Amino acid sequence: MLVLEKLELLQENPFRYAREKLGKDIYGNNMFSIEVTGDIRVLYSVDSKNCIVFIWEVGSHKKAYGR
Repeated sequence: MLVLEKLELLQENPFRYAREKLGKDIYGNNMFSIEVTGDIRVLYSVDSKNCIVFIWEVGSHKKAYGR
């Protein structure tokens, strides 16, 4: 349920709730992270030109950040 709530927030405004900026994705779009719980994150990027949000990973921060 928490993940769906966070996805709804991303639908409203993907930049407002971003926890941190993580660089660029493979398409050159800015990547961000939003916290679901203390240990779970959603990694996403935003193509603001076409108003598209790409969800790259949902999981523990260690898995999502590749650590």
